[in-house]
Amino acid sequence: MEVLSDRLAMRPFVAGDVDHVHVYASDPAVCFFTDWGPNTPADTEDFIARAVAEGAPANIAVTLVGDVLGAAGVVPAGTVVGSLSAVPAPTGAGHELGWVVRRDLWGQGIATEAVATLIGWLAAEHGATEFIARCRPQNRASSRVMEHVGMTYVERIPGDVVIKGTPADSDIYRLVIPR
Repeated sequence: MEVLSDRLAMRPFVAGDVDHVHVYASDPAVCFFTDWGPNTPADTEDFIARAVAEGAPANIAVTLVGDVLGAAGVVPAGTVVGSLSAVPAPTGAGHELGWVVRRDLWGQGIATEAVATLIGWLAAEHGATEFIARCRPQNRASSRVMEHVGMTYVERIPGDVVIKGTPADSDIYRLVIPR
């Protein structure tokens, strides 16, 4: 499986991705709204081992097709700059999507492009028609990604996840693609 968009190539993780993944997985800003991280090197190695074993679409590496100018300089083609996941939704209908992108590329539409491409691929290749995603109410960047790919706000679930030992709310978004 390799899925291409204009700037990105999405593919299964491989063992050699550890160093690239650790750039964003160890960043406290990237992990601020997540129920994981910031990762130690051992945490990232464990994630990569699980991601390789589970494969896609549960774990998908987001890589650059060409060089991209990031806030910290040029990020070269082939670099893993984020991850996507698509797992069965807890409701049993469709897929629940998740994503993360390294901080020096925030604000460039990388997450939106990756999520839109993943939705298109799941719809075309797997007949998927329903998608959900969740984010913390304070995470406007993720809610904007969901809105840009056509998802609509459904509800807020209080105390849905525990983040760094504290219950946190989740805003749920949904997209249904008519058959």
